[in-house]
Amino acid sequence: MRECLFHFKWMKGDKSKELRALTMVPDNKEPDISDFIRAFHTLGYDVELENERELIFHSLAGSEPYKLDITRIELKGGHQEMPEHDGELRAILEHLIQHH
Repeated sequence: MRECLFHFKWMKGDKSKELRALTMVPDNKEPDISDFIRAFHTLGYDVELENERELIFHSLAGSEPYKLDITRIELKGGHQEMPEHDGELRAILEHLIQHH
């Protein structure tokens, strides 16, 4: 398994926030839509795909609609490899879990 850190924008009305999430994907596989939906669900976002080309998801809860737009994907061990910062990625994940 390898880590996939992805950056996304949470948008609701005229408000937006830049956030990050971490998911794990098998070594021989690229992340797919279900990986992102599962990661969002773990963070408390119940979404479905709206635009596959742009990687935009929308909320399933109708009362307070929001959108999530994946802006960047960093796949460890892939072509867009970043320097290894396992501790930093774990800290980000723990931060996201604690603050959600």
